[in-house]
Amino acid sequence: MIASLLILPALHVALIGALGGLVGAFAYLDRRIFFAESVTHGTFPGAVLGVVIASALGLGHAGMSTALYIGAFLGTIPLVALMRALATIPGISSQGAAGIVLTAGFASGYFLATWFKPLPLAVSSFLTGSVMTVSPADVAWAGGVLGATVVVVSVGARHLLAHCFDPSAPGAARLAARHERIILAMILAAVTVAIPGVGTILSIALVAAPAATLAPIVPSARAFLVGSPLLGALLGLAGLAIAVPAGLSAGGTIALLCAASVLASRVPGWLARLGASRRASSRRG
Repeated sequence: MIASLLILPALHVALIGALGGLVGAFAYLDRRIFFAESVTHGTFPGAVLGVVIASALGLGHAGMSTALYIGAFLGTIPLVALMRALATIPGISSQGAAGIVLTAGFASGYFLATWFKPLPLAVSSFLTGSVMTVSPADVAWAGGVLGATVVVVSVGARHLLAHCFDPSAPGAARLAARHERIILAMILAAVTVAIPGVGTILSIALVAAPAATLAPIVPSARAFLVGSPLLGALLGLAGLAIAVPAGLSAGGTIALLCAASVLASRVPGWLARLGASRRASSRRG
């Protein structure tokens, strides 16, 4: 009985973990992790408005789920435009613009959630997710977006990697805007479908951690692109496996495991530098 209850949650965290890892690889290489963090908070107001509109139209749970995804995705578009516009203002860096949008998006979400209170869905489900209550539709959305992302990456991986590593190269510069939009769209889609499982706050863990964990240790870009989604799925499933018997928050547990994986990947480097420093000190002594 318990195993049957865990099928949908396990499928969902595996799918969003793999999707987050794959998208996060490009976000990491394109130096857009902080952008992704801002976008995760920016999905909050759009998701609230989507659920409010679906509820007003009398749609059921499946309709509200669909409206949540559409609202969350569309709601990030004006925030991304605002972020880009702010970054062109002298004195405002791209990180500063992302921070402004992060704050504005999160505050807007709370304002709308309070204004339209009571919502048919708890606010906590938007923020940290509720993976044990995901529906078949949620799993289907996650699988569909993962499948589409795999197709995009399979077709354009070489060009996207060229854009990330050397956006000013002659071939990459000409198509830089297109490649940037593709990467942004993949990030937006990934954080949107992760909302039911890990919410708007914790989804950044599955986007950032797999890539950040593997970047110092993988030997090639191919290994990086293959390993990141595999590690993302593993972290999601491991977090769920720990959280359920312990009665913990699945989203929170997954986020903590993500942080632990990043720290663990840095330990060999820290130990190597410490050993080198000690050897250098002994030679000077």
